[in-house]
Amino acid sequence: MCQKFDAFVEMKLNVKRGYVETSFGQIHFRYAGDKSNPAISIFHPSPGSARQLHFLIEALSKNFFVYAPDTPGNGLSDPLNKEVPEIEDYAHVHYLALKKLKINKTHLFGSHTGASIAASIVKIDPKIVDRLFLDSVGLYSSSERSALLKNYAPTVKTKITGEHLLWTWNFIRDQWLFWPWYEHKAKNRLNRGLPELSYLNDMCVDVLQSLQTYHLSYRAAFRFNKEACFRSMKCPTTISSSKDDMLFKYFPKLQKIIPNSSSMIHEGWQDKKSALKTAKLISSEI
Repeated sequence: MCQKFDAFVEMKLNVKRGYVETSFGQIHFRYAGDKSNPAISIFHPSPGSARQLHFLIEALSKNFFVYAPDTPGNGLSDPLNKEVPEIEDYAHVHYLALKKLKINKTHLFGSHTGASIAASIVKIDPKIVDRLFLDSVGLYSSSERSALLKNYAPTVKTKITGEHLLWTWNFIRDQWLFWPWYEHKAKNRLNRGLPELSYLNDMCVDVLQSLQTYHLSYRAAFRFNKEACFRSMKCPTTISSSKDDMLFKYFPKLQKIIPNSSSMIHEGWQDKKSALKTAKLISSEI
């Protein structure tokens, strides 16, 4: 059943969860804040779910009504009934969910895969967005794109030996240690440490829940023509990233693609302290 907005009145600072029914399946989402406040819809990076944004949702909910869905085929959202879905397909379903929940005006914040989805929602209906945040976007060369499509998000099958469980843990862990995660060389080592083990565990569980479909949104994001889409943006836009994000190196290039945008460097959202600082920066842009 579609989650009713009447139930949103009780929220306050607690992050709650719900489902919204669309013609393409159910979208699972997290939400928090007072419905009378301005809305901000945040779209998570791949892989996992909006659970990784929990602290940011909570921090933003002091000033905003926050809506954070799981990407179809990730977390607890139903996968799309397409063999090769594209970013526009994900954006279309998210847009339907927004309309079903009567979120007719909202800021959009998308990170990594979520940034491409958020930008594509703007193309569907520019009137729905107040400000667009494009966070940590990869602008790949053709050779980089080919390598990522081939290696980054492989199809994984469950095995009676349980090998898929260990593969998933290593996949999540190594994303924090190397870019790309499958290149275990000194030159690919990221200058950052691991988040709390509970954070890694939650992401691992989320990927395991959608192991048969997690790779589809990744591959769609790698195929997506970001530059063409971003150049067409006419709404107020902020580009953002944390300095330790693996995609931070593309930040200057993104600034050139959207010359009239504002820029924001934040500290991420993997813990409460960082999320509070990031939420303040987001609020200052609006």
